[in-house]
Amino acid sequence: MAVAATRTRETVSVVLPLEPESASRARRAVQACRESLDRASFLDLELLISELVAEALIARPRSPGATLGLQAELRDDRVNVEVVTDAEAYRLPPRLPEPGEPGWGLHLVRRLADRWGVRREVGMAGAWLEMRRAVERGECQVPRPKTPPA
Repeated sequence: MAVAATRTRETVSVVLPLEPESASRARRAVQACRESLDRASFLDLELLISELVAEALIARPRSPGATLGLQAELRDDRVNVEVVTDAEAYRLPPRLPEPGEPGWGLHLVRRLADRWGVRREVGMAGAWLEMRRAVERGECQVPRPKTPPA
């Protein structure tokens, strides 16, 4: 399945197949925002994105050809991320889950994000998080191709 991606100065948005490789693809998609966060916050953001993808992967049932949508948006003082899938994902178990169990990713989001939540609609589940930007170094800059000198 092809990867669809759009980027602007403030938003990164991708649609990925629901497969293990999509965790690394999702992390690569937010690389354009790396300079807008301090190192620790960016590493936390990458971890949380990976965990939300993992949550979607272990969710059952899921339809053949299931997809995963990721949107990351830089705002004045924070970064907002939402991961959406058509799988039955993002449910917190009644006890603290172990790493790799359903709910572990949400546990990490709850611990590391400043705000977070889940939303469900018929045929879709999503998790969102918000992290304050510790470093205000401008907006998300998407690399532009270099043009040869005239």
